[in-house]
Amino acid sequence: MSTRETPKSKKQNVTVNPSASSSASQRSTRRKDQVYDPVNIGLDVVANIAEGSDILAPLKAACRTTKSILELIQGVDHNQEDWTDLARRLEEYLSGIENQIDAFEKYPPEERDVDEAFSQPLIHYVKLLEGIHEVVARCRHKRSRTGLGAFTAISKVKIDVEEIRKFNRNIEDHHRQLIEQLTLFSAYRVQTIERKITDAKAKVEMILSDVDASAILQLPMVSFVASSVHHTCLQGTRQAVLETIWQWANDDMSQKPIFWLCDIAGSGKSTVAMSVAQEWKAEGTLGGQFFFSLANSEASSTEKFCSTIARELAQQMPELAPHIADTVKRNPAIMRSSFPDQLRSLITTPLHHRQMSVFLVIDAIDECKSGGQRKELLDGLAMVARETRNLKIFITSRPDPVIESVLQPLSIKSELKDRLHDVNHHDNIDDIATYINQSLHEVLSPDKRKRLVEKANGLFIWASTACRMLTSETTLESPEGIYDLLVSADQSGDIDDVYKLVFERIDSKSYTTMCSMLALLLAAFDPLSIDDLEDIFKHVGVKWNAKALVRNLGSVLVVDAGTNLIQFRHPTLVEYLRRCSRSPPVDNGSHLSLNIANAHGQIASWCLRRLTSRIDGPKFNICQLESSFYLNREISDIDARISRFIPQRLRYASSHWLFHTAETDETWRSALRNKLYDSVKFPYVLYWIEILSFIGGVPRAIAGLQAVSGCKAVEERTKSRIDETRRFIMAFSVPIQESAPHIYISSLPFTPKNSKLHVEGVRGYENTLRVTQGLEAMYPSLPRSLRGPEGEVKGVVFSPDGSKIVSGSSDKTIRLWDAITGQSLGEPLKGHEGEVNAIAFSPDGSQV
Repeated sequence: MSTRETPKSKKQNVTVNPSASSSASQRSTRRKDQVYDPVNIGLDVVANIAEGSDILAPLKAACRTTKSILELIQGVDHNQEDWTDLARRLEEYLSGIENQIDAFEKYPPEERDVDEAFSQPLIHYVKLLEGIHEVVARCRHKRSRTGLGAFTAISKVKIDVEEIRKFNRNIEDHHRQLIEQLTLFSAYRVQTIERKITDAKAKVEMILSDVDASAILQLPMVSFVASSVHHTCLQGTRQAVLETIWQWANDDMSQKPIFWLCDIAGSGKSTVAMSVAQEWKAEGTLGGQFFFSLANSEASSTEKFCSTIARELAQQMPELAPHIADTVKRNPAIMRSSFPDQLRSLITTPLHHRQMSVFLVIDAIDECKSGGQRKELLDGLAMVARETRNLKIFITSRPDPVIESVLQPLSIKSELKDRLHDVNHHDNIDDIATYINQSLHEVLSPDKRKRLVEKANGLFIWASTACRMLTSETTLESPEGIYDLLVSADQSGDIDDVYKLVFERIDSKSYTTMCSMLALLLAAFDPLSIDDLEDIFKHVGVKWNAKALVRNLGSVLVVDAGTNLIQFRHPTLVEYLRRCSRSPPVDNGSHLSLNIANAHGQIASWCLRRLTSRIDGPKFNICQLESSFYLNREISDIDARISRFIPQRLRYASSHWLFHTAETDETWRSALRNKLYDSVKFPYVLYWIEILSFIGGVPRAIAGLQAVSGCKAVEERTKSRIDETRRFIMAFSVPIQESAPHIYISSLPFTPKNSKLHVEGVRGYENTLRVTQGLEAMYPSLPRSLRGPEGEVKGVVFSPDGSKIVSGSSDKTIRLWDAITGQSLGEPLKGHEGEVNAIAFSPDGSQV
């Protein structure tokens, strides 16, 4: 992508790529009137190829010759459409070869050597370019010096068209051969390096071709790291439960490929899940793991479930990587497919290529926030288990009606319920005793440790939180004092009592700030880092040390050493804090006062400060792309560019500012009215959409814009901009998600002619496509038609939360759509013997 500034005097009604236009004009002004000597060019090419056996020689010669051809084409004044097609193809191939040169120049010289036979396709490509150059130069030379009669000119035009099209065919064929040879060169280099590497992990990385690795890396992966919160079982504990799981796992004759561990909150399910995952990983049979988490927007949804498992399959079992990559290459838009299609394409199909056992570990499905997603996930997993005979799936959850409605009737599952916390099983008490004695053997006497075991009442989360309180390095109280508070709690095993004690022990001077901090952590849609928290404190005028506050709450909060992100140690804490936020301190039985609406306002203000910054905020061509010819996924270093040019805070702000704005109160929205308007003004709103394109945030943005447009205390001028932005993103969601440059190149020009974006876009980006006829004046009243039923639609209903539409029709099918994007969700439901005349959602929206 080039910079957007263009001379306002030059108006065009043709499609022009900004970067191509800029480079072409520079070439034209440099040597427009030069007489080209094809013999000299040919000698130059031969000289460069003769430099040695370095693979760079023919590639650089090809670049020079291509650039010379492109300069010559600028001076040809006939058959411009055909010449333009050829120029575009050459520009595209030139960019690709330059990228290969950049990559190969990083190799040591000895690794770039190729023999004469290997070089032939490269040399043939250069010679073809030389021939094209000679013809174009001769053609231009004659036209600039010869007056042709009318009949002669017409004949020459016909010959030119045929020759140009032949050039196109020949260059395409020779370029394909060149790319195949370069691919072989890369593969040969990989094999050469592989022989020198003994480390197994490095071998896996080298086996993957560049293309396969690039394809797999296109799949988004949940950022939540389970090991930052969960740990494996203490040595010698949970032996009976683990033995039951091992028996199921090792029974090759079993007809029950699903194991369901179901127990109450805080009983230790995630710890068991970590233990079995570690064991199977050591055996080489772990295909993937997914730990749901209430405290993380990505990890509380199934949107990235299939892609995360697919990435893990490719990493854990490299022989499956080519099959997963092939799926992505055949369907680059796989993430916009329905969940069942993703599951089948990314997981089921690749697993058919493995004969040995594969285990998947899926923890805390109850922490997936959507009941509909929970049901869809479990239905899909049951389908995968039936279709893949070597796959076994280990699942954990709390008791949940949606989960039970799917798993309870399944004949292909084993289950273990209420085994982890039941005090009637003496090994549960023994395990907690082992944990407490090992943690507190130098802190409390045996009698007091025994009393804590009794108070835990079989609940591991109670025991672990109590032990962290007693061993905290930041507390000023004696262990005996904390012990007295713990044993004085009203009910044994009530984790809420422990959490209440944790917060009551905080110094009164910092108590209000602690409440504000907890509200911020609870309101955040993704975990915040210590630095983020410090920055928010500074932004809203709180003069406290966030790091010290978090350290003082070490019994319930943990900071990931690798990412510096603050995590809640357990979902029961999240639930406790949410209960506190919904009722006054007197009613919730504590002094904890959490103003979540205010926290959303503070974070919204923090996000908007970043989004409206002209220094650290969104900007044109933020990832500094050199060309607009490539889709996002075709840019080899796109992940590195995103990481470098779009900092984590800007990614967070771009993804979540709308939802924080929607969740705060009218006072905050009124205070932020100017920032809100600035965020959706031209051209900055387009820069924000650029970021969405790169980070996969388009669907969430559509939902967020919809949420804010319905809020009170948002100015009408802002609502108008928000609504138009939403319609723009919905109308062009496919090109926007595929390629950030196409926001400007192919989306903006086709907006309705009376829309603000179109009017302002015409003024702001003059050197782009102009559509002179056929544009609608404004967006239609409805975003789009929902097409699919082959018969008469008999009934339509919205889901309780308004996010989905379901229809029944005379063609005997039921169909489901996303109400916001209009995209079809999954395949039509078939099986009815007659027309579907009535349709409805269950009250929670999980079933039709």
